[in-house]
Amino acid sequence: MEQHQVLIDHFDRSLHGEASTELDQLLSNDPEAATEWHYLRVAVDAIQEAGLYEQVATVKNQWHIQRSATVKPSGGLVRSISRNAMKIAAILVMAAGGAAFYKYATISSGSLYDKYYTSYDLNTSRGAGDADAMEKAYHVKDWNTVLTLFSTAKRNNKMDFIAGMADLELKKYDDAIEHFEQVMAVNAQAGSDYFQDEAQYYLAISWLAKDKVNEALPILEKIRADKDHLFHDKVAKMSFLDLRLVQYKENK
Repeated sequence: MEQHQVLIDHFDRSLHGEASTELDQLLSNDPEAATEWHYLRVAVDAIQEAGLYEQVATVKNQWHIQRSATVKPSGGLVRSISRNAMKIAAILVMAAGGAAFYKYATISSGSLYDKYYTSYDLNTSRGAGDADAMEKAYHVKDWNTVLTLFSTAKRNNKMDFIAGMADLELKKYDDAIEHFEQVMAVNAQAGSDYFQDEAQYYLAISWLAKDKVNEALPILEKIRADKDHLFHDKVAKMSFLDLRLVQYKENK
């Protein structure tokens, strides 16, 4: 019970964007805690998708009020909750569980990429040479020409990203991942962010295409937590319940 409460407390803080080294260590060292943490997040995602957050908050507040109002003379808390609140909580759990079960029964790892992939609209820039030629080939969706031009060009982040998108369109997922990771590596070394947001998002999408939700999910969570990220709004609309259920299937 104590561990369960610790996980709930950490989860409350994580919803406010607070990271926890203590939690990371707990999940790394305790497989049982890691499993419970996963189920907790699935339940919360199910509640979110069912639109039950406001009701859950009401039950939680009522429970805290009840606990505060029932103090023994000895100072000990009477850990009780009203019958009405318990009934409401039970209904919410059943609704969330039903949503999660339905999702689990119908979702597949291959469907996530199809659901969330959208092509990248590359802005036209004035220039000359290899980069300009690659952009022209990209705009007419001549993916093979994009890659041919890249192979003889002096690479930079934009060209690596364009090549990665061409590989993604051609379903060469490993090559796409290599390009997007290259963009991020260059930025990390140079302290820049040129095409960083684009590379992060489409790296996650590439991992989804390879049915590697374990690789994609941390990236998507990071994007969702960053309101300034270029793809924050797009990721915020994703079903993280779907993602976690597929993750569970992959890890079975």
